[in-house]
Amino acid sequence: MNIKAIAIAGDAGSGKTTAAGEIAARLPGWRVVSTGQRFREYCRERGIDPSAIASLPDEIHRAADDDMRRLLAGSQRVIAEGRLVGWLAAGDPTLLRVWCDAPLDTRAARYAFREGIDIQSAREEIAHRDAADAEKFQRLYGIDYRDPRLYDLRVDTGRLPPDAVARAILDRLQRDP
Repeated sequence: MNIKAIAIAGDAGSGKTTAAGEIAARLPGWRVVSTGQRFREYCRERGIDPSAIASLPDEIHRAADDDMRRLLAGSQRVIAEGRLVGWLAAGDPTLLRVWCDAPLDTRAARYAFREGIDIQSAREEIAHRDAADAEKFQRLYGIDYRDPRLYDLRVDTGRLPPDAVARAILDRLQRDP
């Protein structure tokens, strides 16, 4: 297996964090890196309030994304999860890029459970976040982070349980030269 890292992307509630954890549990020595957590750490290290993410200048987002891109390029045995990570990993044949896909209702139910809110509020928050992120990534990079061409594998995390999602990703990992 020549794949040195796995990039798992998806919208809010799509199961990317769960998939990353399931894979890490099956691949000894591999570690999970959350792009969201890494972004917050990046901000804190520079004295920037990460709770103001939406209002941060584009330069901060670009610099943090460049930091994540360097981590992916220079790492071994990393499972990175986040919305933009598939695009950040584009063009590197040693990185497996996975898109986790689930219907809005499934994502809203997961998000509502995780955040302790009702389904309708979750649906609205997800829709707002999805739209804001799509606009931000279009503005910053001129891309659609959901573009299927960015990914080596798309997994229906709405239909498959977490262990089957992990198996599908690991099967693809084993098939890649």
